[in-house]
Amino acid sequence: MTSPLKPRSDLPRMDAGSVLIFDLDNTLYPAACNLFAQVSTLIGHYVRDTLSLEPDEAYRVQKDYFHRYGTTLRGLMTEHEIDPADYLRKVHDIDVSVVAPAPDLAAALDDLPGRKL
Repeated sequence: MTSPLKPRSDLPRMDAGSVLIFDLDNTLYPAACNLFAQVSTLIGHYVRDTLSLEPDEAYRVQKDYFHRYGTTLRGLMTEHEIDPADYLRKVHDIDVSVVAPAPDLAAALDDLPGRKL
């Protein structure tokens, strides 16, 4: 099936060695799904549980690390040597049922050259 979405002709062509990386935060799904709100809540729970903090203090630490280190994860790794795989697994355990099927998007992604992971 060919997608009705067409690539822009003014962009450079990809060669066989090209790699595409999608940052999924509101890139391949509508922001109105509020998936990041779920992730943010789980980040707060992770900080609270991992550091044994009260919810208000966990929120403060979460925001402090985000501002000082660019991400809460980087702050937790730097300050507490936490396992990033554990963090990522727990904070991304979200309900994706709020994302409606997007067959045109799926077809457009299928049409991209290269191996899909």
